[in-house]
Amino acid sequence: MAWRPYIISNKYGKRVAMRDTKLYKTEDDAIKSMKVKNKAWMKLNYDQKYTKNSDFEYGAIYVGNKKYNYKVGSKGNEELLKYHDSKTKVKTKPAFNFKF
Repeated sequence: MAWRPYIISNKYGKRVAMRDTKLYKTEDDAIKSMKVKNKAWMKLNYDQKYTKNSDFEYGAIYVGNKKYNYKVGSKGNEELLKYHDSKTKVKTKPAFNFKF
């Protein structure tokens, strides 16, 4: 069994998926690892406000004996995002904040 973790970022209304290079034995291990790696990455490269605004979502996809379920590169990440959205309730943010 092999699981590939991924992360979804929701920064500025654009949703993007990114996958990790490492595979894990369980889905929980994969997601846990992705959260730890992302936290360290964000702490090193961005401020807390940017990190909070990114509103990250985490997941893992079962790849079994294969290395990838989706093509390597941005097209594969777009396919992964569609898969993720089909399996989860999509978080949406309003494009405008109207105050009356």
